[in-house]
Amino acid sequence: MPDVQSKYTYSLKVAGLVSGLVSLILIATFAIVAVIHLQGAVTGYLSGLAVWSRYQVNSVYHLSRYAETGEPNELKLGRQYLEVPLADRRARLSMEANEPIHIITGHLMAGRNHPDDADRMILLFEYFGQLGKLQHAFDVWRQADNSLLNTAALADQLELLWRDSLPDPQALQANKQQLYLINQDLERLSTKFRYMMTDTARWLTHVLAWCSIVFILLLVSIAFWLVLRLNRLLIGSQHKYHDIFEQAAVGIVHLGYDDVVRDANPAICNILDCEKSSITGHCFKDFIHSEDWSLDEQSKQQLLNGVIDHYSVEQRLAKNTGYIWARLTYSRSNTHDSARHLTLILEDISESRRLSNELNFQATHDILTGLFNRRAFERRLFDSLNRARSEHVKHALCFIDLDQFKIVNDTSGHPAGDRLLQQVTNLFASILREGDMLARLGGDEFAMILENCAIDAAGSIAEKLRRALEIFEFNWEGHRYDITASIGVVPISEDDLDTESIMRAADIACYLAKEKGRNFVYVAREDDAHRQERAGEMQWVTKISNAIIKNKLLLEAQLIAPLQQQTNGLVYEILIRLEDGGKVYSPSAFLPAAERFGSAPQIDRWVVENTLKILAQNPKHLTQLHKCHINISGLSLDKHDFYQFVLQAFEKYSVAPEKICFEVTETAAVNNLLDAVHFMEALGDSGCSFALDDFGTGLASFNYLKRLPIDTLKIDGSFIREIVKDKTDLAMVKAINEVGQTLSIETVAEFVENTEVRVVLEEIGVDYAQGYGIHKPQKFTDFIAQQALKGE
Repeated sequence: MPDVQSKYTYSLKVAGLVSGLVSLILIATFAIVAVIHLQGAVTGYLSGLAVWSRYQVNSVYHLSRYAETGEPNELKLGRQYLEVPLADRRARLSMEANEPIHIITGHLMAGRNHPDDADRMILLFEYFGQLGKLQHAFDVWRQADNSLLNTAALADQLELLWRDSLPDPQALQANKQQLYLINQDLERLSTKFRYMMTDTARWLTHVLAWCSIVFILLLVSIAFWLVLRLNRLLIGSQHKYHDIFEQAAVGIVHLGYDDVVRDANPAICNILDCEKSSITGHCFKDFIHSEDWSLDEQSKQQLLNGVIDHYSVEQRLAKNTGYIWARLTYSRSNTHDSARHLTLILEDISESRRLSNELNFQATHDILTGLFNRRAFERRLFDSLNRARSEHVKHALCFIDLDQFKIVNDTSGHPAGDRLLQQVTNLFASILREGDMLARLGGDEFAMILENCAIDAAGSIAEKLRRALEIFEFNWEGHRYDITASIGVVPISEDDLDTESIMRAADIACYLAKEKGRNFVYVAREDDAHRQERAGEMQWVTKISNAIIKNKLLLEAQLIAPLQQQTNGLVYEILIRLEDGGKVYSPSAFLPAAERFGSAPQIDRWVVENTLKILAQNPKHLTQLHKCHINISGLSLDKHDFYQFVLQAFEKYSVAPEKICFEVTETAAVNNLLDAVHFMEALGDSGCSFALDDFGTGLASFNYLKRLPIDTLKIDGSFIREIVKDKTDLAMVKAINEVGQTLSIETVAEFVENTEVRVVLEEIGVDYAQGYGIHKPQKFTDFIAQQALKGE
């Protein structure tokens, strides 16, 4: 009985041992098969990534072409190519939502993934997508969603822009720049996804190697028939892996540490357009362009020494028809056999690189002329300044402004202007030295950076360019135009603070060239008094802009007193002051700079807006008011939207136009006579009145007086100050007053500083007087409060 029991116990132990061994074998077999399938899934994702990248780049390229040309077919192709990465996105979203497999598979097929890879890719995502590098890889995939959706949105936005007959070039350029940035972001994410998947593939290779070792040990430990069965399973697994290796869309190469190719799949043979025998047994370095050998020497050495596990590099590879650009990803296989090797994954990126280069060109060049654009120019100027500091050399910057470009555009149209710019570009390029940079900053403005060029030599080059342009003739449809340019030249030295100060100096120099009568080269030097004066004026432009933004402009009021008979209400003039750094400046300090550099219309709008606002806040004062005089600069007269702005301000604040008298200087009215007449007549119809300020200083004041629909003449103060002593001034004032009375125009004497002057003016018959002898200006709100007390 004990023997039977011991045999039974032994049988159970043997059975348990066999059962345990069989279980281990089954687990090992399952692990190997699973790893192989996972490896196939990873390869599937890498193959899909290659397709995804190609279609994404093609989409950006065609959308960029659409932004440039407006061709509907380019938009159609851009959207068709974009549909492939969007289909991959839908597949991922379906997997995340646990939708049926046939729906997910349909999306993967739409994303141009191989049908045999679909099940493996779904399995990898659903069961292993939350593990380690796979989770990070799929997170990178998700990060690409915003860029893809933004690309689709940009396509819609470009379609809307091109529906207009004349789309906004700046908006088109901004969209193209956005496409360029999106393309860079997607390429970065693509590279990151590839690295993570390559790491996963390498890890799976290690797992497969260890599983194989365990599997072999198990085979040795059990019966021959188990060895036979498991050997067959292993052979079948190797066949499956071999099928994956053979069918992969990307090139895969096994390299020895000696750089000799051990094996290569058909894909790389297709990419290099050669037979497999021409690759295996040869050094892979022989296929790389000799100029690119040094690109990855350090990285490869680190890989072989075990410092890094993988790296990627872009190099040119030889093929029968020339060279192609390829992205090579090397990874190290840490097996325990003596034949250590590297795995190389190769992608043909020739087309992607070409499209990226074209996108980069479009992002840094002007479409019309082919010159560098402002973005590229500013980067080059920054580099030139850094070189001047590090190498202690001098460069030069030239600003070029075409003098008659607006005439060509206005008389012959924009096609003529475009053609002129192209011809002028060719002329400029023929004069430049090799290595110098010519850029179009916008409109008719150009800039040149002259490297290693002293300021005198730069002036000579600019003068040569000016003379060449002076003798240049532009002909368009029977019309001949003489084109000239104003050129400002400034040095680029290590003493310059930054690129903004250099550009500001060049802009001032160009402005001074215009002041010299145009068709002039102005070479700025460090001790240039004119440039320093203009720089000071330009600082006022910044102060004025800041004052408007920060509400640092101040309004004051000065009474205009009647001399002959009492008026039915108050008459006063609004004066402007500027506060900066705790100091208050009079108009004479900042208005000349505002007029010179075009900031005066901004001041005019602020004064009109705030004057009417304060009047609206004081309805009782409005009932006391007869006329409030507001000064308008000559620059506002030719602004067609200023008239609408004034009418809207009247309506906004409910102030009667009859209460407002706009003052325009005599010089501004003469220089903008037609605009002044149109402005006065238009606002006069609404009830406003007008005064001609500083009258009498012009060369022909009386000749044009009848043409202006004015109500008041303000006699210039230069005739008033010495009227008691100077008979000539007295005669001038009498003449001006008589002309005003003849034309039924009221007269106002400015700069009345004492009682003696006032008495003389009363005797002459001048209607009103204004000056410190009548009333000293005071803050507008204080003035209103004071008048309210007097009214009580």
